[in-house]
Amino acid sequence: MYGFVFSKVDIVSRGVWELFNRDGALRFRLSIGDYEIYDLKGHLAFLALNKDIVYLDDLEDVINKLEVKPSELVFVSRHSMKNPRPMFTSHVTGNWGVAELGGKPNTVSLANPHTITAFYREFCRLRGDYGLDHFECHVEATHHGPTITTIPVTFIEQGSSEREWGIVKGWELLYYSINEFIDGRLTSNHEPAISIGDLHYLTMDNRLLSGEADVGHAIPKYVNPITEDMIIKAVNMMIDRPVKAYISWKALDSAARVLVTEVLNKLGVKIIKRT
Repeated sequence: MYGFVFSKVDIVSRGVWELFNRDGALRFRLSIGDYEIYDLKGHLAFLALNKDIVYLDDLEDVINKLEVKPSELVFVSRHSMKNPRPMFTSHVTGNWGVAELGGKPNTVSLANPHTITAFYREFCRLRGDYGLDHFECHVEATHHGPTITTIPVTFIEQGSSEREWGIVKGWELLYYSINEFIDGRLTSNHEPAISIGDLHYLTMDNRLLSGEADVGHAIPKYVNPITEDMIIKAVNMMIDRPVKAYISWKALDSAARVLVTEVLNKLGVKIIKRT
């Protein structure tokens, strides 16, 4: 059973929610705190009534009160950036340092690399069908909240400004992708991997689209210094242990290269140097 998470105060999240509601797919189940919980085609849907979606750190406590718990969570969200570009993104949540946008500091969520990458591929495949060829699609580095450590988390997002948030065709693409996921047609089972030193929007599209890997946690270039603890978290907080790590070699200084090499060798993760 999956859990799908929406927020009333997020325009994209609310828009996709309304598409499910319009089609009669939602059946009210109960309320807990600031959440309404619904059945959604044999799965669970959580609607946060008053909080933005990155600040739902109490959701894990709410889930623990349920008799039947979801095995995986998919959050539907708007995407924001300083210099907005139209895009769809997927990623796992967490903070490598301070918690600037929800979540807990120095803590990352549990990642399912297969779900993250499957949604990314689906966005790339579908955007033209919805007249959204001008939208980019990316896997993002691990960032922001909420922090959830016992259930794998995937954020799927539409952005990156108010203009794009309101595009109904984008909501429909997300809605269709979620239905494909529910019906078991949106899956992936390629080798699990992590990324270290890449940009915030990962630059390994050809590798991911070709099925060379499914990527989970990503420690981006701007995280400095990279620590042993971060690398261990990236490896351990995956539902499938990564067999390889893509390292943007030139982005790391000499000390970071030594550390990354030593830690990954100790953990038994193959290093793939990207130049």
